Parts: sequence; structure tokens; C-alpha cells
Amino acid sequence: MQVKHPANDEISASVARNLISTGCVMLSGSTIEPFTLTSGEKSPVYVDCRRLISYPKERADIMRFARLHLEKTLNIDEIDYIAGGETAGIPYAAWLAEALNKPMLYVRKKAKGFGRMSQIEGNFSDVENPNVLLVEDMATDGGSKTIFVEAIRKAGAQINHVFCPFFYDIFANSEKIFRESKFALHYLTTWKDIIKVAEAEQLFNQDDINIVKEFLENPASWRHKNSA
Repeated sequence: MQVKHPANDEISASVARNLISTGCVMLSGSTIEPFTLTSGEKSPVYVDCRRLISYPKERADIMRFARLHLEKTLNIDEIDYIAGGETAGIPYAAWLAEALNKPMLYVRKKAKGFGRMSQIEGNFSDVENPNVLLVEDMATDGGSKTIFVEAIRKAGAQINHVFCPFFYDIFANSEKIFRESKFALHYLTTWKDIIKVAEAEQLFNQDDINIVKEFLENPASWRHKNSA
């Protein structure tokens, strides 16, 4: 089973350029403290894809690339629902559901404590054994996606594919997570793509880029070297 489905070089570079131009890409470099990721780990780089909601042209470009990529890497006709992960994945799922003319759901990290006690919002009872595509804004090592994947399967649907515009693609355990959780990750660009574009077009200070390149080469070594 192929667990990683990257976009082609042209799409990856275009998406990287859009993320940089909208301020989604942040480098701490040597001037400020490293960022803290969802996992609690430190990083000299951070991507905040949530910013893209404020940039209609760039988000339209990225979702057009998403559609082109997904049409090449999976059978869209077999997807019954597009599900967004709470909360950053919801706008991406909405845009993609609109582009593909598919019904949409969204998945909470845990069931709400009132009303219908739902963890999944929307309705997919009209389709027997529905097939769901989970959409998120980004993935670090992919571990946080398993919460949503398990919730969707527990609700009686099947899910074999996850899509996000940005994937770190630097952590050695990622492919193991995908295989054990039995899903494939489809993505448009990575940190290496962003650094390649940033360096070629001189979009960041070269000293800061060098710090990022050191981190990308060996995150564990960088964290050990830069731990307080």
C-alpha cells in the first residue's frame, strides 16, 4: 500500500510560493525563540495554513491544485463525503466539497458534551458503508489525524485517504503511523519544497534558511543541540 502521495514539482512549488506570500510560513531563525508544535516539540519553522482563509486568490489556487492532484491519485467517484477535522480542516473541507460537488461533514476531536453528543456533524446515513475523505490543513508526522480517522470508522464509515495542502515530511515515524492507521496521505507541498523556493527566490534571510535546513536534515539532533 502506497501511504504517501505527493504532488508534482510544479504544483509543490506553486503552493509553497502561495504559502510564503500569504505569511503562512514562519521562520524563527536566530532572532526569536523556536516555535512549539502541537506535539510539544520545538521547531525553528512553522506553517499556519489557517491564515489562508483571508486570501481568496491564493486559497482558490491551492484548492484548484488540490482537485487536480486528488483526481490523479484517487478515484473521486468512490468518495461519498468530504470531512473536515476540527477546526483548521473545516474551511479546507468546505472548499474542496464545493469544488468536487460532494456533501460535507466535520469531525470533532471528541464528542460534544450536550445535545446529540455528536463527534461527527452532518449526515451520512443516506449512503450504505460510506467512503469518506478526511481533509486537514496540514500534517506534522500525521499522528493527530488518527483521532479523526478512528472517529469516522467508529461511526460506520470507511476512510482510506487523508488530504492536506502541507506536510512536514521530515519525521521518520510518519509512514509507520499511516500504515498502522491504514490510510494514505495526499499532500501538495512540504518543508523541503518551501525551502527550495525560498532559497532560489531569496525570500528569506539565508542565515535563517540555513538554520531551518539543519533542522530539516535531523530534527532530533537540532532539538538536542538547541534544548534549554
